[in-house]
Amino acid sequence: MRLLSALLLSTALVTQSVQAADISHQGAQQLEQKFTSYLPGELAKSGLIKVRPGTEDYEVTFDPTVLLKDIDPKTFSISGLKPFLSLIRPMEDGFWHFAQTADLDVKGQFTTGAEKTDFTYKIDAMRSEGIVDPDLLYFKSMDMTADGITVTSKSPQQSLEARFGSMTSTLNTKKATPETVDIRSNMAMNGFTETVIDPTKVQVDISADNVTADVAFNGLAYRPLQDIVFFLVDAVKRKTLLPTEQVRLKALVRANLPMFETLLESVEVANLKVGTPTGTFGAETLRYTINTNGLKDNASFGIGIAFDKPSVPPGTVPDAFKAALPDTVSTHISLENLNLASGITYFIDHADFNADKTLTDAQAAEAGRLFLPGGALTIKYNDVSARSSVYDFSLSGTTIVYPEQPGRQNTDLTLYAKDFDKTISYLQENAATVPQFGQAAFMLLMIKGFAKQTPDGRQMWNIAVDENKKVKINGQDLPF
Repeated sequence: MRLLSALLLSTALVTQSVQAADISHQGAQQLEQKFTSYLPGELAKSGLIKVRPGTEDYEVTFDPTVLLKDIDPKTFSISGLKPFLSLIRPMEDGFWHFAQTADLDVKGQFTTGAEKTDFTYKIDAMRSEGIVDPDLLYFKSMDMTADGITVTSKSPQQSLEARFGSMTSTLNTKKATPETVDIRSNMAMNGFTETVIDPTKVQVDISADNVTADVAFNGLAYRPLQDIVFFLVDAVKRKTLLPTEQVRLKALVRANLPMFETLLESVEVANLKVGTPTGTFGAETLRYTINTNGLKDNASFGIGIAFDKPSVPPGTVPDAFKAALPDTVSTHISLENLNLASGITYFIDHADFNADKTLTDAQAAEAGRLFLPGGALTIKYNDVSARSSVYDFSLSGTTIVYPEQPGRQNTDLTLYAKDFDKTISYLQENAATVPQFGQAAFMLLMIKGFAKQTPDGRQMWNIAVDENKKVKINGQDLPF
């Protein structure tokens, strides 16, 4: 709801020409008319947004309870929700200054099937301040802080309680081209705890010292996206769309492609601990990343997970295995050559948003084929590695699979190993304690015979498997 308020607010602000320091009753009326002009007629008159002149600012009230008045209280109810007050001040340079101070303490219940779930959201204090740029139709900059964040959810089957001590975030936007903007957002939270009780009544306690996130949207086509948002706000309460509205929505989606040039997101968790009935597992650092290059043909989507210095409960791992626990693990895999624009365009051309099934089965199958050129899905291993005191492995390469032909695939991977002899020695020295280590050492000695040595001293194996399942290692055919 706060995001909707901010979007409506920023768009209205940049279409309103008020001279700096001109705070008047007439100006407030004009500003309120601008806000509500983007809303459906009934909602515009409902009191969702009100503006009045203050001493140095316009006082803008956004009342989210208006959005809930038509909801059946038997399926959803909430208490404690109150209007948000924002202060808007025109500046000498043409920008607008935005400020908001608020808190949140709501309780509610929703029903899914026969099950009722109680929830709470609480923020002791939150503060936002930013600048709206009229050329961007969005916030040029924004800083926000929040303290004492608590979220709970409880049903007869399971429960969740999560807390953050405090949060800070920043947002910066700049124009990249006349039609696109680059947006950068950073967020940091500390003192995170979460307790989950699943349907089997098993309790899991999760904690972290810090959680940080960094998101970069580059080349975002912001105007078509805003048009889609306002179209959905207008149509959200209606079960069907008029033929002209379907044409309008499809045109807006087409205009939004490829939507953005790149999206980069990274999340890092420090001193992660997961308490289970078995004991406490953890990691000094856990990192998660995603990257993609827009809704276009020949697109890619990548995901990465990495962690440093994992820990396990005492007694979980035998002494002989402790040295084999990794110090660091990194995995980054991407899906390549996705024809997203072709698939989305086909979907838009053939979709009936009023039908029970938006596409027929035949159309859905055709859309799927368009997403994958030639029916091939390319999986690229960009950075897969594991390191400890006794091994250092890394891998890269690709696998091509054909979802509609399960037995058809081919793979080309390159595996590197540093200090390979140390790995073999570790296995041999502990073979008396762990018999499987002896077998593994024998296999590694055989594999070493196929290796090539790189200039930096590592062992290297290029492993190729064709569609006939013929295997080559460093170009040498294997007899299987």
